[in-house]
Amino acid sequence: MNATARRRSERRDDIIRAFWRVARSRPRRAINVRAVAAEAEMSPANVLHYFTSLDELQVTAMAGAQEEFLVQRRRILDRPESAAARIWAMIDAGVPDQISDELRQVYESVAILAAHPQYVPAHRALTEKQIMLYRSLIEIGAGTGEFTLASPAGHIARNLVALEDAYDLYPLVGDTTPREECREAVRSYASLALGVAPPTADVPGP
Repeated sequence: MNATARRRSERRDDIIRAFWRVARSRPRRAINVRAVAAEAEMSPANVLHYFTSLDELQVTAMAGAQEEFLVQRRRILDRPESAAARIWAMIDAGVPDQISDELRQVYESVAILAAHPQYVPAHRALTEKQIMLYRSLIEIGAGTGEFTLASPAGHIARNLVALEDAYDLYPLVGDTTPREECREAVRSYASLALGVAPPTADVPGP
């Protein structure tokens, strides 16, 4: 990467960090290019030089947040533990006690995908990567005899990710179900689908 490209990348990263600082301090409807520019200490025109619109900036920031989440899940997959222990840790990571500002923005960003279909493949690819991580872990457990699958591994993996998404979305629409109860519901499905006993207590996350 030459100096110009490196500088451009650094400036884009500065703007994304400014976006997150603004996003954490105000609701999405109050986020605008002017606010992000002020936080990044540059002009709105300069922000739009690096991102063509606020929507492009938001989707780019969302992709980065999702990728960080994916990296955390890969670390769980690589742990030297039983497949079951890693499944419970994955569920804990996927249904956290607190819905982060980043995760909230990820769900809210879905609304702009219809107007920007060019971002849909990246959004979908990250979901598929999460499913593949679960599937890999399920197949490991099935291969060692630790799991007895009630359905194909791919179906179970996709259902687990769908359940996580649902339980992370519910608090954003006012649901107040305790988070441990939500995790227990996901573990209950995993236990039935994998033929393995669930943990007796909440397992610490990563």
